[in-house]
Amino acid sequence: MTGLFQVQSKTRAAYQEVQIMPRLDDVRLSGARILLVVQPDGRTPPEAIRDFFVFQQEKNNLLVLSGHDSHFANEVEARLRELYAVEKIQAKLKSGDTLYDEARDKLEELSERFTKAVSGAYNRLFFPGGDGELVMATIDNGLSFGAGEHSAESQIEKLLASARCDNKLALDMLDELPNYWAMAETYLWPGKDRRVPWRDLVMRAKTDPTWPWMPGARGLELLRDEALKQGRWRQTPEGHIEKGPFPVEKTSVNVTPLGTNRESGETSLSLTPRNAGDSPRIHVARTAAVSDQDQQIQDLEDYRTTEATLYFLAVDTTGKYQVGEPTRWTADLTVRHEIHRIADTRKVELRCTPAAELRYTLDGTNAREGTRYSQPFAVPAKGCTILIAAQAGEVEKSARIQIPSEGDDRVIIDPRKPARLAETKRVSIDTTDKAFSFIQRFKDRPDTLLRGVQILLGEGENAVQIRFNERALTAAAIEMAILGIRQALGEEQAAVQVLIRGGIRFGDGFALQEFSELAGVELLPGDVIQETD
Repeated sequence: MTGLFQVQSKTRAAYQEVQIMPRLDDVRLSGARILLVVQPDGRTPPEAIRDFFVFQQEKNNLLVLSGHDSHFANEVEARLRELYAVEKIQAKLKSGDTLYDEARDKLEELSERFTKAVSGAYNRLFFPGGDGELVMATIDNGLSFGAGEHSAESQIEKLLASARCDNKLALDMLDELPNYWAMAETYLWPGKDRRVPWRDLVMRAKTDPTWPWMPGARGLELLRDEALKQGRWRQTPEGHIEKGPFPVEKTSVNVTPLGTNRESGETSLSLTPRNAGDSPRIHVARTAAVSDQDQQIQDLEDYRTTEATLYFLAVDTTGKYQVGEPTRWTADLTVRHEIHRIADTRKVELRCTPAAELRYTLDGTNAREGTRYSQPFAVPAKGCTILIAAQAGEVEKSARIQIPSEGDDRVIIDPRKPARLAETKRVSIDTTDKAFSFIQRFKDRPDTLLRGVQILLGEGENAVQIRFNERALTAAAIEMAILGIRQALGEEQAAVQVLIRGGIRFGDGFALQEFSELAGVELLPGDVIQETD
């Protein structure tokens, strides 16, 4: 019987677990929705099930299949005994034995008679509903036990989703999302509360018999996710779900860096106003006191600045949206160095993009209290470690540069300290094999972040190119992008190249060394920057 009622579909819409004639004391309604197949006793519903249901907390997590006549149930048991006996006999026979064919035919006949007996005996479905009681629906013409849409599971799903069962199962959920959101806001939110812990909503869905069943084990989660995507509900970091209507959004600005000129220090920004009407204005200033009296930006697609800190304010000229808080943008300070040989002396030149005040020390002391950089300075022949503190506007940055001894051109990397591949270093992972070798090695390292990533898929005129500008990406994110584009193009084997034009951060120097080996990157003096502690 377990085989007759087993879950066959991937969606498992009506029930996810089946228990045949269980000891009710052993049944726990605390996980997936359960179908209990229970022997009828002439009562509606069977007395044992009615008593069991009354004392359950998660009443809306139960589905019962039974019948109306215990005589038919006894018939099922009789057919089962016959079937069991013939199976035992056939198991002892071999092909060619005198009784083998007869036993096989008898087994097929009894299997069919058993299935018909089950179909006739178990024809009543009980589900939570009405005024909080078990509601009955009769299965006309009995259940069939085929495959696919002819399976018992499929028949039960269709019956539960019909008007005969008050549409208990919401098979049409995705087509009627607004209706089910409204129902959830009525049934699952208590009183006038607009914000409720998600776990409380899940528990109410399992305990309120009048709440319809969302299809599958994750049906309620899917309902929530769609509501979050469309802004009907919101989720707080603490795990609460808040229903609308929400206060009118205030204006804001989304700032997207497009790139920084390494020589001039000029950064190009794309500015997107939000909730600012059809004719928005964006004003900019160096401090959070920015107002509509400050400079108005004319080119929102390519605003260029050499500042390290700016505040942007969006204004809705129609007055529909209130002015929100200013958006702060800070540049990512990039410290670079270059060694110059002058006669018998080596001098180090420092640069920062965007421009910043630089202080440095050569003896390991705090760089913030060190010498202010104004011109290239001499370094000892034996080499040294330069600690650097950069500050521009509200942005601070520290860096650590290892200067090798004179005549030693090796790149020195401390494997234990965080490391960064400089923005000036262009990296090309030029084959599919190298790209996925890098991904497999670093996909579980969220502390490896790449900027200025460009992905090329395919070859020739049909190649596709996607740029991420200054957005920091992990190897896992790059993998998802590659797989998604391949799937969208229908080219699962499209060749892959990955270019990095904005530097790479590593959790430690050892990871940087591994990367350089995998990608075939030659490290030269000035390519590697290690942060101070």
